[in-house]
Order: sequence, then structure tokens, then C-alpha cells
Amino acid sequence: MIAVQPLHTVFNKDQLFEAISPFYSIGKPVQTRFLSNGLNDTYAVDTDCGKYILRIYKHQWRTESAIRFELDLLTYLNNRMLPISYPIAREDGEWLTELDAPEGKRYAVLFTYADGIGKVDASTSATFGTSVAQLHLAMDHYTPKHERFELDTKHLLDEPLRQLLPFLQHRAADAQLVQEIADRLKLRLTAASGSTYNWGACHGDLHGWNVFHQEDGSLTHFDFDCCGIGWRAYDLSVFLWDRVHGNPDSSSFEDECWRRFLEAYTKERALSEEDLAIIPVFVAVRQIWLMGLHTGQSAVWGAWQDDGYFDGKLKFLTSWVNAQQL
Repeated sequence: MIAVQPLHTVFNKDQLFEAISPFYSIGKPVQTRFLSNGLNDTYAVDTDCGKYILRIYKHQWRTESAIRFELDLLTYLNNRMLPISYPIAREDGEWLTELDAPEGKRYAVLFTYADGIGKVDASTSATFGTSVAQLHLAMDHYTPKHERFELDTKHLLDEPLRQLLPFLQHRAADAQLVQEIADRLKLRLTAASGSTYNWGACHGDLHGWNVFHQEDGSLTHFDFDCCGIGWRAYDLSVFLWDRVHGNPDSSSFEDECWRRFLEAYTKERALSEEDLAIIPVFVAVRQIWLMGLHTGQSAVWGAWQDDGYFDGKLKFLTSWVNAQQL
């Protein structure tokens, strides 16, 4: 028999909730589901008192301090009556439950359930834009209590490139192209550092699907796992990126959902011309960040980043930077 160290454990969902539920006043579990193996593992549980979401952070994905930053931010927003999925404290007041997994220590956190469905159209985009502006207005006054990475050049470009470029060794021309594009983008971000660009707490993943909409027009934001202090223009750019990156030949802002989103946002919270002008830069940055995320997580998610993957991702990146003259 050979002993091999596992990288990632999927827990038995029923045993998991049997072990964790006594720490909370949430009633007796009735039905449990393993929803997704994403950046973290997400479970849903229905109890005789309601519905909840359990997130188990992957080993070494986020530090304890980084997780506590996220949870403190969510508690801050919930206390200001913002529509978010927020963490539920255990009966002893603690947020985190440590799990002894074969790969090492992992943290579990229970969250409120977000009702509704994911939907992106002109109407929901406007509602989303208004709500994101309200999030930013509230987060303008947030003072972090815990250390966490910033959504800066290092996090958005340098670290993703270190993960991505080794996967392009057999595509030398593309590796060089990505490096050249990243160098140009980095110059723009360096110029935007420490200046008048809006900087503050961000959701970090506002692509439009981390929010559920209900028929009455209300919504609930969730999944702040990518949050941090950073450029607000980047936070907004993620929605535009989601609207255009699936089209390799996309080269403009001509998207009704993006127009409605930005229009609604700026009615609630003003943006400077500088912040508006740098959004296309962050769309390209986001594309590199995504490729770095996929390749960096390949040991757990699988190395499905083949030539077909890079053909599509790089076609959009080059098309976008050329059209936007970046």
C-alpha cells in the first residue's frame, strides 16, 4: 500500500452537519446537499428552522486573518441593513469552526441563505447597479480589523502571471504576448496607485451571478470570498468583463446590461472621469487574473486548460486590448 498526501478532501455531507449543527441554534438538519467544489466547498442544509449555507474554505486558500476580514466586512454591511448573505455566529460567539482534514486545517463558516435566482437582463442589471453603489457607499466608511491581501497590482497581475506563464511554455509567442500586455497594463495600474482613483473595500467578484433576484425586485448579494481593499473601478469592471469576455471579437461597451448597470450605479454614487476611463484596463486585467486563477487551481480542479482554452481566452484578451488601445 502506498501512502499519498491528499490535496483536497470532500467531506461526507451528512456526517459534516451532524458534527457542526450542535454548535449552532439552527434546528435539526432535514436535508443536506453538496453544491459546488469551487474556490471553496459549498454545502446547503435545510433544517426544521430554515435554510443555510455552509462554506468550507480550502486548505491554504485563505489565511485565518483574511477570512475574518471577510466575515467582519459582511457583519458590518448586515448591521447597516444591506441585502447580503452574512455569517452566523456559533452559540459561543465564534464564526469559524476548525476542521481537521487529511490535507491540513480547514475552516467552516455558516451563512444565511440567499433566496431567489441568478438572472442578468436589463432590469436586473439596473437593480444590481443601484445596490452595488449602495454597497460601496457603506463600505466607504468601513475600517478593517483584520489583515487581508489588497486587490492591487501584485494580486491582480503579478501573482496570476506566475501561475499562468508556465502553462504557456509550449506557446512561446503567446507567453511573450501575455507578458507584453501585462507589462503595459502594469504601467497603467502603477500610474493609478496612490492617486485620486477611488480606492476602498470591494466585493471583488461582481460579475452579476453572485447575486440572487426575487420576483418583488429585491436581491441578495453573496460570495465575498474575493473581497479586499482595492480599486472601485476594478470592482465595477468585473460586470463589464462578464458581459464581453465570452465573445472573442468583442471590442466595445455596446451592451445594454452594462449601460443600465453603470447608469444606475452613477445615479447613486458618482464616479470620476479617471475611474470611468480606466475600466477597460481592468477588463483586460481581469482576463489575466482569471487565467491565473484557473491554472493556479489546476492541481485541485484539474488541468483542463488546454490549447482550446487558451485559444479562446487569449483571442478575447488581444482583441480587447487592441480595440481599447491599451
